[in-house]
Amino acid sequence: MKKVELIQPRHNYAPSFSEEPIGHVYMPTSLLTAGARLLEAGVDIEIHDENIQPKRISSPYVGINLLGAPYIPIAIDMQKEISAETRNDAVYLIGGQVASGLNTSQFRLLFGQSAYNGNNDATLAQALGINSSDLKSPEATSLIPAYEKLPDASMKQYLSREFSLYVSQGCKFLCDFCAAVRSFRDPSTGEFRRVMESYRDPEVMRGDLEYLVGKARKFGLKKLDIYMSNLDVFQSPPELLEFAYAVQSVKKQNPGFDIKLRGLSTVDSFVKAKSHAGKPIEELIEAGFNTVGFGIDGMTPRVWRGVNKGINTKNKCLEAIRSARKDYGLTPEVLMVFGHIGVDTEETLKLANEFTLDMIAKYGAVPRPHVAKSMVPGNKGWSDPENWFFVDVFLKHPEAFQALDFTALPSELTHPLSQEFRKSVTNYYLEMCKMPGNTTLPTKPITPNLSSEQIHEIKSFNEGRYDR
Repeated sequence: MKKVELIQPRHNYAPSFSEEPIGHVYMPTSLLTAGARLLEAGVDIEIHDENIQPKRISSPYVGINLLGAPYIPIAIDMQKEISAETRNDAVYLIGGQVASGLNTSQFRLLFGQSAYNGNNDATLAQALGINSSDLKSPEATSLIPAYEKLPDASMKQYLSREFSLYVSQGCKFLCDFCAAVRSFRDPSTGEFRRVMESYRDPEVMRGDLEYLVGKARKFGLKKLDIYMSNLDVFQSPPELLEFAYAVQSVKKQNPGFDIKLRGLSTVDSFVKAKSHAGKPIEELIEAGFNTVGFGIDGMTPRVWRGVNKGINTKNKCLEAIRSARKDYGLTPEVLMVFGHIGVDTEETLKLANEFTLDMIAKYGAVPRPHVAKSMVPGNKGWSDPENWFFVDVFLKHPEAFQALDFTALPSELTHPLSQEFRKSVTNYYLEMCKMPGNTTLPTKPITPNLSSEQIHEIKSFNEGRYDR
């Protein structure tokens, strides 16, 4: 039986293992999903989370999970390390959504000829010599077999902190700066791909949650803090209701045990869900939902239209945040991705800042500011021929992918048009990071023009500055 070593790389802002054994501990749900599907297909797996323990590789098949573009240089270094320490004929399966944001030539340039996109079932099956039909769909796959591969010590670490539960994937909206699985029009070809939210089987989710609650109780824990994987929680009310009922059922079977849920929502879907039959908001709250992060991402119609987020209006934003707090007792989070090239101005940045302050004062909203990055593998800007010069810079200098972190300050690589604009975005971003309740820790970007001493200083500054 083939065996794949699945690795969650240490967080790019974690200190070295020799300095601090524990990095940023967060259950690698996407990696576990891939592992569960491989087990179902008859492939053995071993899971290594370098935030908890250093890896020890014994198989020629190695899977590496990328939790965003900043992990690309980490994966490249890991390949070199594994090849040097073990063998030169290892087969690498690179996963995580960012891997699918690269075209074939970009993928090969970064990861080499012995690497495969682990998100593509046909490619994965070819690399492992199995039939792609043996890979059950993610929506129908229970994660319990993968959970059981984890040592109890690791599982206790995960369940003692907030962790992601795979509930759904996909979004029908087309926000340009987003690199997740969503509806998308390729600017280089004009091809349109419509994506609808896809939920997991509710009985599979119920079984997974029952397992996790059982493990938590075994460890003496009395609650689970869950971040729902949905890109837009209230996008599909009928399926959301089924999920809410499944969670309620698990809670009823475990009296005295609490489950808390948090997730993202567009203001459009939240406002519409208020009038939907079956009352999805109320039922989700009954299941334990207590915090909703609204994608505001600007504060003028021009900005929203400019980034393909025309579903937003100021009135919808105000009503969603007001209603979340006043009607339902939820904690609203203001997700403000701003500093969009070509559409944001000094005035719109100021309005976004003032709106966030106002929502904090009126409704106790939690600010979550991030700097827009118009070129991220998988988003519109990465595919736009106008940006190919900058894309080429990233491909030739992989360490610069860290600059694409949405917590990183703007740089001449991500905001190249105007030094004055970069300064304005920086100032408003740092001001928002100082607001009461802010959860975002700003980081400094790495760019190709820096010396090794400067890069070392930036890495030292960024240590421990994990985003929520």
